[in-house]
Amino acid sequence: MSCQIKAVDLNRLPPADEILSQREAAFFQTLRFPKRRVEWLGGRFALKELVRANCGVPYREIEILPQPSGKPSLCVGGKESLLAFSLTHSHGWAAAAVSADERFVGIDLEKIEHRLDAWAKDFFHPSELTGSGDAFLTALWTQKEAVVKVLGTGLSLNSYEVRCIDGKPFFFGRAQAAYARLGNPALTLQTDERIPGFMFTLAHGH
Repeated sequence: MSCQIKAVDLNRLPPADEILSQREAAFFQTLRFPKRRVEWLGGRFALKELVRANCGVPYREIEILPQPSGKPSLCVGGKESLLAFSLTHSHGWAAAAVSADERFVGIDLEKIEHRLDAWAKDFFHPSELTGSGDAFLTALWTQKEAVVKVLGTGLSLNSYEVRCIDGKPFFFGRAQAAYARLGNPALTLQTDERIPGFMFTLAHGH
């Protein structure tokens, strides 16, 4: 498995005009809220750093643009890239992952915070709650979110339709159908505290 990951501090981003293409800059200007603009720029910068290191092209020749499906597209030198990739952000950080070997990549980063028992019961199926505590619940959340990004379904699923039990994903209902459309790939989840105080999950597979 060859999957590269880059995290960036949103307080240390280069100016937007140094890294965005004309089309990206035009979309960037449509984002109304400063927080959203910084998060959007941070994710693009993290991914462009990875792609530039692999392909040796300038930032502006790497384009990450939104699609109607919600998942962004990646173009390098004016051509659609076959690299699998994913973006995430949380509380002042953004991260990206990219792979030339894996067909499917999904990541999620979340700050470790206290969460109410009622929230956990609403968001997680009882079979997923094999542990407890803020770090455990945050890690479980990142696993589920990373898997949903692989499926490409966005927020359309019920949270019980994707279940992560002891680091392995299981699918039900609409999630099972989405997983089947991808060819039922074998997915691996890797979770760690990549940034102190945050949990990070990489979901990847062929």
